[in-house]
This record gives sequence, structure tokens and C-alpha cells, in this order.
Amino acid sequence: MSHRTFDDVIVGETIDCGTNAVTRAEITSFAGEYDPLAIHVDAEAATASPFGGLIASGIHTFGLTQPPVVDHFYGDSDLIAAGRMEELWFPAPVRPGDTLHVTLEIEDKRVSETNDERGVVTARRTATVDDELVLSLRNHTIWRR
Repeated sequence: MSHRTFDDVIVGETIDCGTNAVTRAEITSFAGEYDPLAIHVDAEAATASPFGGLIASGIHTFGLTQPPVVDHFYGDSDLIAAGRMEELWFPAPVRPGDTLHVTLEIEDKRVSETNDERGVVTARRTATVDDELVLSLRNHTIWRR
């Protein structure tokens, strides 16, 4: 990918950001540090839960989508920072051995209302496992113009 400027961002474009796999060890390690609920760290307790087994934390699921998005879209760009996230949704769990397929759809872009040297790009980020949606969010990012 070559350097992406604000002007290069195309509303309606869908970017295939590739995949990221998750292991049992990663799930329990992340959760042990940041979200130590039993469904994330204790396989026996997780088996007795409504999920029927160990699942990744939603925070971890979101984190797993970031490397592919950076690699395929934000990494070499005029991005300044994340501005706002909304509509964060985890409709299905992520389990050990799952591979997330991550996409971005550019929904909108506009000049910043407070600084015309900046732009705002709105993208819908989704992650699926075997075509089942496991994460969806809308992200507004700030870009240099």
C-alpha cells in the first residue's frame, strides 16, 4: 500500500484488512490482565456458562481487529488519531482457534468543523468468523488535510 492521504479516501470503498487468529493462551493471558471474568480465564467455569466454553473478552476482540486495520489502511496514512467510536457491538463470541476476518467500509468523510486543516473519516469496522459477525463499530478518525 502506498501512502494514503485524506483525499485518497473514497466514500463507499470497502477495504479487506485480512485476518487475525486467536489462541486459547492469548484469550486467557489478555483476560487475566485486563478482563478477568471467569468466561475468559477459567475453562471449567466457562463450560458451565451460557456460552458453553471459553470466549475472548470483547475488549480483546476489538484489539485483535486493530493490527489488520493498521496494516491495510491506517499504517501509512495521514491519520492523526481516533476521534470517536460508536455503535460497538459484539453479536457473537470469539472462541479459541477462531480466525477473524476484518473489513472497513468508508461511510463518510468531511472537513473538520473546527479546523479546516483536518478531515474526519467515518468507517464501519466489522469482523467475522466463518461469515458470522462477531464485531461491528463505527469509527470517526481525524486526518491531516
